[in-house]
Amino acid sequence: MGAHPRGHWGLRALTLVAVYERPDLRISAAAYDAAKAAVTTARQIPNPTLSLVPSFNATQAFPSPIKIGPVISFLVSNLGAREAGIAAARDRQQAARILIAAAAWRERSNVRNALLTLWLDERIARIKARVAGYAATASRLVAQRVTSGMLAETVLASTTEAANKASFGAAEARAQIGMDRARLAAAIGMPAAALRGEYLSFTAFEHPLPPANLVALTRTALVTSPSVVAAYENYRAADGSLRKAIDQQFPGFRIGPGYHYDQGANKFILSLSLPLPILNQNQGPIAEARARRLFAAALFNRAQAHILRQIDAAEAALQGSERVAGQGLHLLVIAHQREQQAIQAYRAGAIGRLRMVEAERQATLVREQVLTADAQRLRALAALADALHHPVFRESNE
Repeated sequence: MGAHPRGHWGLRALTLVAVYERPDLRISAAAYDAAKAAVTTARQIPNPTLSLVPSFNATQAFPSPIKIGPVISFLVSNLGAREAGIAAARDRQQAARILIAAAAWRERSNVRNALLTLWLDERIARIKARVAGYAATASRLVAQRVTSGMLAETVLASTTEAANKASFGAAEARAQIGMDRARLAAAIGMPAAALRGEYLSFTAFEHPLPPANLVALTRTALVTSPSVVAAYENYRAADGSLRKAIDQQFPGFRIGPGYHYDQGANKFILSLSLPLPILNQNQGPIAEARARRLFAAALFNRAQAHILRQIDAAEAALQGSERVAGQGLHLLVIAHQREQQAIQAYRAGAIGRLRMVEAERQATLVREQVLTADAQRLRALAALADALHHPVFRESNE
């Protein structure tokens, strides 16, 4: 683990910590290095082979019983197969490079979701604390009226139960904040204690930038999204492997110039060897490569279909949450008006404090519902951003 974070921590800063601390990006970078090394392997030329077979003829001592000489054979490979193999390795390298960007986006997405959840739960916890305060005040006022004989004991029992439920809900909300902070710490690859007492900035969520042209962004995502580009590069690699397998129907040959000292005679030789494609014409590797290309094509289609499903689901959730949020704001205006009327009536002496507190509690409950609807809207925006691979939440300094 790295050093204890200090200072002002927003979405951008926490994302940088996650990229540095968590192993996912390093894993993707290591996979890229392996793919890059595979290109070097595909480019390398086979080493020549040295053959040396000395012999001794005991029946003929003159002029010499010794027969010895080196033969160096070179593999002349099929140039088309070699170039196809290099192209396939390069395409795999490009796919691995694209997956580094995908890993970086996943880190940002995980941090964003954890930070957004923490921000929403902190706001809900404050509202639940206010609701619990109003419920406790109402319970006290009812208890006073029961003591004075103005209300029955049954009213006090129901009011006390409501206050206890509100207090329990506030305690649950406070506990949820602790769990949210632990999830955020895990998202940035740090222990939970690292964020204790630190100031977190939520400014990125205050003014989100919804996608302006969803149709154009959808078209762009279907072409430039890392998952789609990586799937396309893998398809190109599979196609290169198929071309290599087809070219290997006519494999290369070995040519070996050499010299023999043959019992006093100097002989220069040139050997030539090549496989005969009689028993098979590389049908097995060709069939495997063709099947892998079909598989890569299916993965490419699946990647595009997955993006479309994500966009459709996020768009539907966003539209639904915006409608609910609009209705909630209308109810909030009405609840706020009733709250202000109750406060003014209490100050004028027209109603008692209990009715005013109840009006304040009802208005606060409506605010909680509006916040819940807004949370659904923000989460739908986050899902849409992931589907489009387009940032929606940005800090002022990004």
